Parts: sequence; structure tokens; C-alpha cells
Amino acid sequence: MGTPHTELETLAHFGIDPATLDSGPDDLVRAPGWQARVFLDSPDRTRCCVCGMPAEATRLVPLPGFGPRWVDTCMKHMVAASHYRVGVERP
Repeated sequence: MGTPHTELETLAHFGIDPATLDSGPDDLVRAPGWQARVFLDSPDRTRCCVCGMPAEATRLVPLPGFGPRWVDTCMKHMVAASHYRVGVERP
């Protein structure tokens, strides 16, 4: 197991400027509005912040200096970011 990384370090690793992420609601537990960001038939479906493919996952993350931000990702980048964040080393 490698070194865990902060949310800001993870975003930087994937080339994401936190200022470009959509602001989110203060209710981090219920995260109202998440369904419209990722549901297949939603007219408001977002794109992966890394590659631009349709988002399949979203997280509402409190970022120091930026407040709550939506991190929308495709499945590939959701898994890759999760691994990087917790320090899983890739072969």
C-alpha cells in the first residue's frame, strides 16, 4: 500500500482545477441534486471532469478554500481516483 493523498492532491494528479468544478450544496450528507448529474436519461447529466465522457458517478467533496464541489466521473476515473486517493499502487 502506498501513501494516501488528499482530495486536492488527487484532483491535481488528474489535472483538475478545483475552481472549474461545479459548486455544491452545503448538505454533504444528503447531497441534493446528485441523481440528475449521473442518471442515464437525465437532461442535466454531467461529464467526467477528467476525460469528458458521460458521468456515471458523482461525489460532493468539501475542498479547503473552494467549499463543497461536485466531482463527476466516468467509472474508469472513479476507480482510478479512488485508488490514488487511498494509496493503492497500480502494477
